[in-house]
Amino acid sequence: MDALRRDARFAFRLIRKAPVVTVATIVTLALGIGLNAGVFTVLSGLMLRPRVTVEPARFVHLQPAYSGTHVPRYESPALSTRDFLALHDRTTTMSAVTAWSVRDTRIGERAPFRELTMLVSCDFFTVYGLGRLQQGRLFRPDECGQPAVPAAIISDGFWKRYFDANPDILEKPLVINGAPFAIIGVTPPDFSGQLRGEGIWIPYSWEPSMTRGAAAFNDPGTAWLWVDARLKPGASTAEAIAELNVLMRQQDTLTPGRISAVGVNNGAFIHEPSVRPVAMFVLPLVLGSVALVLLIACANVTLLLLSRAIARQREIGIRLAIGCSRARLIQMLLVESVLLAALGVPLSMWLAWQAPAVMRRMFPMMPYYPMRPDAAVISYLLAASLAAGVGAGLAPALETLRQRLTPMLAGQDPFASRGGRSRLRDILSSAQIAMSVVLVAGTVLFFRAGSALAVRDPSVDSAHVMTAPYEPPRGASAAFMTAMTGRLERLPGVRGVGYAASPREDVHPPLLVVQGRPPESGRRVPIDVVSASYFETMRQPLLQGRGFASTSAASDPRPLVVSDALARIWWPDGDAIGARVEAEDGRRFEVTGVAHADVPFAAGSADTVGAYTLPPAQAPFGTLFVRFDGDARRLQAAVHDVLQELSPAAATIPITLAAADEAQASKFFIMVKMVGALGVSAIVLALVGVYGVVSFAAGRRTREIGVRMALGASRADIVRLILTSGAPPIAIGIGAGLVLVIPAAIALTRLFRYAPVALRAGDPLPYVFVAVALALVAALTMLVPARRASAVPPSTALRTE
Repeated sequence: MDALRRDARFAFRLIRKAPVVTVATIVTLALGIGLNAGVFTVLSGLMLRPRVTVEPARFVHLQPAYSGTHVPRYESPALSTRDFLALHDRTTTMSAVTAWSVRDTRIGERAPFRELTMLVSCDFFTVYGLGRLQQGRLFRPDECGQPAVPAAIISDGFWKRYFDANPDILEKPLVINGAPFAIIGVTPPDFSGQLRGEGIWIPYSWEPSMTRGAAAFNDPGTAWLWVDARLKPGASTAEAIAELNVLMRQQDTLTPGRISAVGVNNGAFIHEPSVRPVAMFVLPLVLGSVALVLLIACANVTLLLLSRAIARQREIGIRLAIGCSRARLIQMLLVESVLLAALGVPLSMWLAWQAPAVMRRMFPMMPYYPMRPDAAVISYLLAASLAAGVGAGLAPALETLRQRLTPMLAGQDPFASRGGRSRLRDILSSAQIAMSVVLVAGTVLFFRAGSALAVRDPSVDSAHVMTAPYEPPRGASAAFMTAMTGRLERLPGVRGVGYAASPREDVHPPLLVVQGRPPESGRRVPIDVVSASYFETMRQPLLQGRGFASTSAASDPRPLVVSDALARIWWPDGDAIGARVEAEDGRRFEVTGVAHADVPFAAGSADTVGAYTLPPAQAPFGTLFVRFDGDARRLQAAVHDVLQELSPAAATIPITLAAADEAQASKFFIMVKMVGALGVSAIVLALVGVYGVVSFAAGRRTREIGVRMALGASRADIVRLILTSGAPPIAIGIGAGLVLVIPAAIALTRLFRYAPVALRAGDPLPYVFVAVALALVAALTMLVPARRASAVPPSTALRTE
């Protein structure tokens, strides 16, 4: 401990003597560590922490699993109403049990907008730690029973955004799916139960009116409720699991053939089955990206400390000569680097504290997540600071102590014979450039995806195609769609009407197999349901065959138009027309046409490997497309009036496809900005490192430069000498970065495969652009110290020791 104290005092003295290097080191490490800690804070709040802020240790989320011959319909990790009520009434280990589900609803009357609404049982707010509301009251028990009472509670954000924070909001009507609900309360800001959407809660007994088709509320065979609970004081998770499984086995006797098992978790978002597969890609991808920035920062600091250690060769040689051990010297140098990292902890902590606020400003309508830094975040930050300090200081310490003692005592430059270059410095420079290539390439890929999202194929002419989500009346048949499109086609200026819908299966596309081929040759293909007039309305070209204009939706096999990308995979010789395809659910299709490859699907994924078919007999939900000539604003009102007349509760204000694409792209560009910030940070840090290495190497070669100039070398020759000596590490780094981009691009492609964003990771153009741009910028960066070295007079350079 005495030795550590002496090393710390000596390190403080050295830090005071070199304020510029000290500030540069502290700021570089603090930015790298703070950015990492900030991103970890956000990801921890979004994915890894319980969703409640009040006594999170007692909060549990129930996760049932079913097996046997009678598995419940709908969502497997959910409970039916009957099972939930049984657990609610019989549990002895939990003080409160609540159930909830989410529905996509229409809010408003004349021009309704879509919003997620939570259907909750009356204990919901108690389980999520809310004792009292900002205004009004909570649900009464009778309001959650049947008949359902039209009462609603709204969030503070929804109240301010849509009601202008009207203080007389209580008992005001809120129209949900055409039914008026009385607003009985407003939750406080940052209420942790704001799990989906802007924040609207209604009694879960309203589910039959919110769902089209068979209602789940009174169906014991449908599992539709997500269940959360609070453990009683003193009750353990193991006791709760044991009791829940006993109760569910009793419920299994009411459903012969069903076998249930219940587990519990802390309610973190990552435990949701639909989220976990994506999170397994997102978490390593995001954390790996910010880890690259931290590694670049550490490499930068290592280069600074290495240069500083070389300048201290004589001091270190004297210490070794008088008997100091090399291990003792390594400790001394490490204490200095760890101290520098520790001095940056306050700035790192401030950055981590600001990250959640920045995230909420970028996504103002994001549900509430507890993202304030906690003990895990602080531990992560301290561990990262310690690791960065040790990592940045260990390499310079070992490199310095590898040199021979005699040249060290004489103050000779150990790298003079190699043109001022060090293998370690070259490796670090190459590593910085390689990691920068990966981050900048990712930024360019995201930017191109966002740009493609906003610009459709030129043949579509999105400025003259109007789009609106539509929802046919309950039980409407295909005849309703025919009548609706006929009414719209008679409007002045309308040149075509079509519609498209993505069935629920597009979340998990069906497995299709070409008849006559082995089952293992099958492929999961997203299928869009479109009207017969869709291709003509959208002017989407067919490369082969025909569309659906003369085909019946009731035909067997059903007609299928495949994308050119899918046709090239299955029928590379071009004989797709007339081929028969079977789905895993027994549906049969016949290929009637091949669509253009570069046009994303109307309502499905952005992947161009897909297909289209006609809708079933029942009118589907989806998106309406109206091609027109003339003024969009005049037609907008006319289209809305037709939709209002045919389906008053579902009418929305139509907008042009160009405006819809721009709105969607603007949301995606928020992510582009976040990735771009990492890319810019990486470039700046890497270029600072390149500048430092070249500048240091040029400074160590001052005497050599003087000799060369005295022998007749021109300034251009000196500039060329400095540039060529610094170029190899940069070239190696760019090459290594292009190799590292390959697995990163594969991961991004898998992540965005079923997203509405076309991520073209296989196009070599972005990588060539990044490589050339970085090479040019690095050359310009090296030019500054090269020109400065060439400007030193030969007489001054020759006198340099």
